[in-house]
Amino acid sequence: MNSRQARSKQTGPALATALFSATLTTALATGPAASASTTATGWTITQANPTAQTAPQKVPGTDIASGADKSSPAAAVVRLANSQVGYHEKGNNCTKYGKWAHHDCSQWCDIFVGWVFSNTGQLKAVGGKVYPGVDDHIKWFENHKRFHHRGAKGGGPHPGDVIFFDFNGHDGADHVGIVVGYDATHVTTVEGNRGDQVKKLTYSRYSRFIWGYGSPAW
Repeated sequence: MNSRQARSKQTGPALATALFSATLTTALATGPAASASTTATGWTITQANPTAQTAPQKVPGTDIASGADKSSPAAAVVRLANSQVGYHEKGNNCTKYGKWAHHDCSQWCDIFVGWVFSNTGQLKAVGGKVYPGVDDHIKWFENHKRFHHRGAKGGGPHPGDVIFFDFNGHDGADHVGIVVGYDATHVTTVEGNRGDQVKKLTYSRYSRFIWGYGSPAW
């Protein structure tokens, strides 16, 4: 996480809550046509910031950890990421992930990504080191032709991909997580430093907050 992320962490939730409440009210009053996306369960949601969605939608049939390819590197990454959901930081950004990376009590979204990939033996697949901030990490994917902007042909999402977000207005990536599932219209992620914890969240695949995807070199 960088300085843009720190601002997002401080100001995003209040704005997102207001946007989510307004959208949900419209959906209930007018039906699915009132919003940009409709889930498999019939709820219509336009999501400006995932912090507003405390109970993310279930995306059926997309969790690779419960699928047939349980021995793949991506499946191992997904399983470990899922196992960390609900972990809370202590104090101000102090986590076991930061201690492990020797960057304790600092912004930790990308440190979490490094921890997951390292502890599944796949750190080389995403750059070979822990990146304290997203700027340098995204450059690694770009330099190795493994970064794909949202909507790019063949660019993801895929389980185990590193997903980059721009929550502050199309000025570049400022947050990062791991893709753990997807379907034709939605992508599900596990993210460290989402608020003060590790969260599992679901977005529209076409959300303007998704900057793009880094494809690991499995």
